[in-house]
Amino acid sequence: MADAPLLPSTGYVYKAPVGTAMPTLPITDPKAPGTPWVSIGNTSLENGISREVEGDDPEVLGSWQNPSLVTTRPTRTRSLTLSLVDFTTDAYSLYYGGGLVVGNDGVTPYDEETHTVKMLQVPANPTPQESALLIVAVDGEYQVVEYYGRTSIIGSDAIEYDVTALAEMPITATMLSAEGTDYTGVMSERVNYVA
Repeated sequence: MADAPLLPSTGYVYKAPVGTAMPTLPITDPKAPGTPWVSIGNTSLENGISREVEGDDPEVLGSWQNPSLVTTRPTRTRSLTLSLVDFTTDAYSLYYGGGLVVGNDGVTPYDEETHTVKMLQVPANPTPQESALLIVAVDGEYQVVEYYGRTSIIGSDAIEYDVTALAEMPITATMLSAEGTDYTGVMSERVNYVA
């Protein structure tokens, strides 16, 4: 097996409707994986994508005759956290859990012909936003692609305005199994995408 380290100097994160198929790999242009994938915008350089696993650890159960008879298979929940740095209504919707896009007055639904400013009404009862996610980590001529057909996304930590750094909106995407599947995601090996 060849060495396949990854130094992700750049990366791109996209969302699409739940169940959208993963693009065929390798993705020729990591900046344009194809329709209906839409960029979620810039993400933090300092606070990269982190992953968490929640759930019980496997436990070895035994009998009097065999102390290592079986290992349990506890349920695990996996999630990833990243920080959005583009302050747009799309980003706010992911962070705040939905909301209505309104115009200049903060009340009237947004109409691009009559309004010059887009705003988001922050919902009193947030709803995690379900979406497919695609992450393309690029290392020179190589890429590693992560695909999640169904995730549940919502803000996960406070937004801070710091005069010495870009403001960030941390969001967490919990990986869910898509309808008719028994897995929550697909990850590629490091693959050369430059012809």
